[in-house]
Amino acid sequence: MHFSSLKLSSAVTALLDEQGFKVPTPIQQKLIPVLLRGENVVASAQTGSGKTLAYLLPILEKIVPAEPLAHHYPKAFILSPTKELAQQIYGVTKSFAPALGLRSVLIQGGGKRGEERSKLERGVDIIVATPQRALEYMEAKNIDIKGIRHLVIDEADMMFDMGFVGYVEKVFTAMTPKSQKVIVSATITPRVVKLAKAYVKPLHRIELDPPGKIADTITQMLYPVLKSKKDTLLAWLISSNHLERVLVFVRKKELADGVAQSLKEWGYKVGILHGERSHQERKRSLHAFREGRYQILVATDIAARGLDISDLDVVINYDIPHVKHDFIHRVGRIGRAGREGVAMTLVSPDEIEQLHDLQKVLGGKIKEVILPEYAPKEVKARGYLLHPPQRKRQKSSVKRSATVPGAKQGKKRKTTKRDGWKTFDSSNAKKKGKGTENKRGRKRK
Repeated sequence: MHFSSLKLSSAVTALLDEQGFKVPTPIQQKLIPVLLRGENVVASAQTGSGKTLAYLLPILEKIVPAEPLAHHYPKAFILSPTKELAQQIYGVTKSFAPALGLRSVLIQGGGKRGEERSKLERGVDIIVATPQRALEYMEAKNIDIKGIRHLVIDEADMMFDMGFVGYVEKVFTAMTPKSQKVIVSATITPRVVKLAKAYVKPLHRIELDPPGKIADTITQMLYPVLKSKKDTLLAWLISSNHLERVLVFVRKKELADGVAQSLKEWGYKVGILHGERSHQERKRSLHAFREGRYQILVATDIAARGLDISDLDVVINYDIPHVKHDFIHRVGRIGRAGREGVAMTLVSPDEIEQLHDLQKVLGGKIKEVILPEYAPKEVKARGYLLHPPQRKRQKSSVKRSATVPGAKQGKKRKTTKRDGWKTFDSSNAKKKGKGTENKRGRKRK
């Protein structure tokens, strides 16, 4: 199938050909026709499957002017939870919009407000924004939300995790009922579907892959390791495999700084990316990593979505993320557009329960690689992390009388001196085998 068969205009298909896009991906084949019909959609597909173009192309098709515009006003509004993802979406938008006579603007936390306001005042057709900054401009009347014809919520499940659901609800409330609404993510959770049904009617659902599906082109490996040896194993994996460009994910920003410092001591050139670093610092680290000036980029899960780095083939998970679906997005930084990739995950004994929860999400077990010099003692003989030994029940020294299963146990009666006499007398009676007993249980002569 070629893009021209999706009923896109010759101007749009010509731009696709110029940029090397020939065959639409499965999500593009499914989503583009539905959006061209003007339907509201909730769509999920694997990371790296081409979701950005899948919703952007039909929007461009619908808002492209028949002749040069005298005045530009916002017609499409795309919301993203992180700056990195917003920048990537804006980059794709800039590669198409100017050639079609359209203007776009990027609005994000840490951006230059003067430049953003200036572009909005001059007039734009497409706004790509992070939620908090977008709401500020809406409340200041810099954006006429009523004129928006197309709203896109990208990585909607992350909006919940980052606490942006209130912002999203305000944007939905401000939109006109006739505007087209699109919600996309690699993992559509029940909470996202609930929000969509509350604000988007009627609703078309597209789900190409199961929630825990990872691309078949990605090879996954699990390394059991003592927590104290994680830094050493990380450095060894990079050096022994001669890895030239590696993205390392960690759970916390404090840990990111520590891991980066450890790698620097081993002689590696390392960049850092997490929420506590300034916008310019994050931008410089990412730019240097893209250009190859940094061999390693250590990042928290804010980079798990939105990073599309060419020639990136290896991701190393220093630990398992708090949100299990973030693991799918971490690994999704590789294997994009059918490329092959390798994902290595380091797991210490204190992460066993998290590993089991993760494998339930993934629907299967990750191949375990045991390195005796790094693995805990209990792992060397068997896959302890995958198959933890059952705790042995201690045998009680007190013998218990057999009971009928399910029978109701009554309260045990307190023994008395009379019980002792009865036991004594009955045993004597059995021995003699004759005579009768009086009321006290004693044998009569």
